[in-house]
Amino acid sequence: MQRLVAPASLHAFARACFAAAGVAKRDADWSATALVESDLRGISSHGVMRLPWYLHGLKSGKINAKPHLMWTRTGPVTAVLDGDHALGFVSAKEAAAYAVELARETGLGAVAVRRANHCGALFLYAEWATLYGMMGVCCANTHPALAPPGGRKPVIGTNPIAFAAPTPLDYPLSIDLSTSAISRGAVIERARRGEPLPEGVAVDEDGAPTSDPQRALTGALLPIGGAKGYALALMVEVLAGVLAGAQVAKDVGFMFADDGKPRGNGFFYLALHPDFFVGQEEFLQRIASLVGEIHDAPLAKGAPSVSVPGERRHRERVARSRRGIPISDEVWADLVELSDGYGIPLPDVWECDEA
Repeated sequence: MQRLVAPASLHAFARACFAAAGVAKRDADWSATALVESDLRGISSHGVMRLPWYLHGLKSGKINAKPHLMWTRTGPVTAVLDGDHALGFVSAKEAAAYAVELARETGLGAVAVRRANHCGALFLYAEWATLYGMMGVCCANTHPALAPPGGRKPVIGTNPIAFAAPTPLDYPLSIDLSTSAISRGAVIERARRGEPLPEGVAVDEDGAPTSDPQRALTGALLPIGGAKGYALALMVEVLAGVLAGAQVAKDVGFMFADDGKPRGNGFFYLALHPDFFVGQEEFLQRIASLVGEIHDAPLAKGAPSVSVPGERRHRERVARSRRGIPISDEVWADLVELSDGYGIPLPDVWECDEA
């Protein structure tokens, strides 16, 4: 069974939990937004399911509730942000916003973040630039979870990367992908539900293929597309880790470990302004033509339509904004525990569904 929960009420609940954990009002509001927006877009693996883990990180010291963000402007189009182990939502949004400001002046803005943290789904930050008519590219390195081709132990993280571009449609072109064949969050979600993994996405601790999510968590995930995905993951490790001056590979802390050690990972953001290339109007015309050509592609037998990245998430957001966000029994139990612990009323439930 699942509950359909009012989005605004779920946001208020998450915001109140962050605030109760000592997070400043502005940061608590954005962090709640990041979680609920993921749920609205159908990415439950990065939604409020993770709220207890962030709150535990704040309590244990892995996440700094009262960070002092330190900026260094390093060149005409570049800057470095020391995130002081803040909630990753906060430092990632600040990086995106500053990169956009740099791009206003120069056409490009690049920001590297060190002492960052887990920042949830990256599409939020890539799409930030599209609000200002720009393109956004971002990536983050994570705790090792990915076995390289020929290996059986994790060496580098799932290292997600995202890209977004403005369009004249109701939604931006928005790409957000893990460089692993499946995200760690999706594996954790399946483990909680007792659901098997697809074939070919993970190996156990001995390097043997497994569809058991628990064994995958103690083993390793595989890169998407084999050596190509591994190469992309390595690229992200260099941009978000090496270049940013952040922790790299095995030195990146684990979000879910009870060791009090901050993650120390990095984040990289690049904003690009079409005005400094083909111009805003021509850019939008050209991308509309590109999207239209993709939509008009001949359909394979049985396929209902062809879409572009970001389109499905947009439709899901519209639908869930109206009918509510589905919350599983397992996640609801976590919210009940948080409600009892912090004395915060539970979110409003619109209805329960057996689906």
